[in-house]
Amino acid sequence: MTELNYAGFLACSTVNGPGRRAVIWVQGCPLRCSGCFNQDLWPFAPRNRIRTGDLADRITALPDIEGVTFSGGEPFCQAAALAEVGELVREKGLTVVTFTGFPYRELRLRQRASWNALLHATDLLITGPYRPDLPCSHPLRASANQEIVHLSDLLKGREDESGQAAGTVEYTISPEGVITATGFPDHHDFLCFMNTGGC
Repeated sequence: MTELNYAGFLACSTVNGPGRRAVIWVQGCPLRCSGCFNQDLWPFAPRNRIRTGDLADRITALPDIEGVTFSGGEPFCQAAALAEVGELVREKGLTVVTFTGFPYRELRLRQRASWNALLHATDLLITGPYRPDLPCSHPLRASANQEIVHLSDLLKGREDESGQAAGTVEYTISPEGVITATGFPDHHDFLCFMNTGGC
């Protein structure tokens, strides 16, 4: 098992993919898209370390979720670790959604073993850089250039379920009183992520 450097974990969300899902935000992103609403996740700095097996156990122990969403930061910068988590949770019948700023064509053409492993462990991929000049009304795409790619049949036909509508923001208060706001707000200067320990 390897370690993952992550910025935040949410035990249940309905705006980060179809159905009720856990969400893991990884730390570090080289893409630095203009208008990104998770700029605090850009630096490749140590945040929270967890072994992949421990994270998979934490996810699969959660009640009433149907999967996990990998976001960031940039998941493909920690592809090997996330692929391990993805394979472990899929063995338990959960689905995996991955958001990435890399275009799908680039992910395939580079033929990196770790990237291929994460693609193999992903059921639904939302791919492409965020473009503030290309607003989009789809609940899973922050800008119109982004692609939705089904890498398995498990979530086909469910792309429109997330958040019920574009522009939905979900607020969660943890037992410790930490507030998380997540989703795709209409105004992209809204802070879309705050660290939390759970729902």
